Amino acid sequence: MSFRISFILLVLVAVVGGYVLIFELQRQPVKEPEPPFFYDVQPEAIARVSVTYQGHEQVFVRKDGAWLFEASGQPVNMDRWSGMTLLLSGPRAARVLRPEFNNPAEYGLDPPETNISLTLEGGQPIAILVGNKTPDSQSSYAQVVGFPQLLLVTSSWSDVITRLVTEPPVVTPTPEGAVSAPQ
Repeated sequence: MSFRISFILLVLVAVVGGYVLIFELQRQPVKEPEPPFFYDVQPEAIARVSVTYQGHEQVFVRKDGAWLFEASGQPVNMDRWSGMTLLLSGPRAARVLRPEFNNPAEYGLDPPETNISLTLEGGQPIAILVGNKTPDSQSSYAQVVGFPQLLLVTSSWSDVITRLVTEPPVVTPTPEGAVSAPQ
């Protein structure tokens, strides 16, 4: 191969490489907007949680920094409860499906499958309605009471919240006389 052809190929590679470096690598990727928060509160501001799922209810209250079942006053199982107030403090909506809608029954919101009521330390209530799952079961229809938007939240979030009713975080007692294994 002659020196002239090698030089021309080298110049072409440099020009293409310079183009890629200047125009393509410097281009900022288009960022998708973050999905909106369904609602947003501080986890430590939540003082009371009431979850009603298919007509069955569990209510939890925070007293002196500990979470208790409201009816019995028994403490919750912290292995199951830990992180729950973070989940309840405000999930991201998968998306706003409709800015306004007229037929809540169409989405399972009248009556809702799950009704979540939070009471903040100052007494401010937040009520969340969770309805049917979407046809692909990836999301659930939801609405914050008092706001007209129909939102989608990930169904794993609503499943974890409904487990507070279907599988309450009860402390399992250790049998008396049980000896723990040496470590």
